[in-house]
Amino acid sequence: MSETILTVITILGAVLTLGGLAFGARRLRSEYKELSQKLDEVTRINFDQSLTSGERNAQRHAILVPSSTLGDVEYFREWVRCSILQQAASNLGWPAALTALGVVLSTVASAWGVWV
Repeated sequence: MSETILTVITILGAVLTLGGLAFGARRLRSEYKELSQKLDEVTRINFDQSLTSGERNAQRHAILVPSSTLGDVEYFREWVRCSILQQAASNLGWPAALTALGVVLSTVASAWGVWV
């Protein structure tokens, strides 16, 4: 009975870890895609000469409210965050795959060790 409980807990731990890894990767890529699209739209509005300065400002803020304070450059923090997310998303593949493989192998070894 204790072997079964230990095996179930070991497998559950692996499933939760892999689920957290997949959830985090999906969320990171989703946030990067959403922020990148919003910043592209803000940039497009910036160069739209058919709008007045006030209209451009209102449309930009309707799409993405800047988190920068009065002394900062508008959307500076968002551009920095987008750049960080882009780098993280593009470098996620191999480290995530190796982490997942490590979790699977250690889970198999732990569950097998309980029964041997």
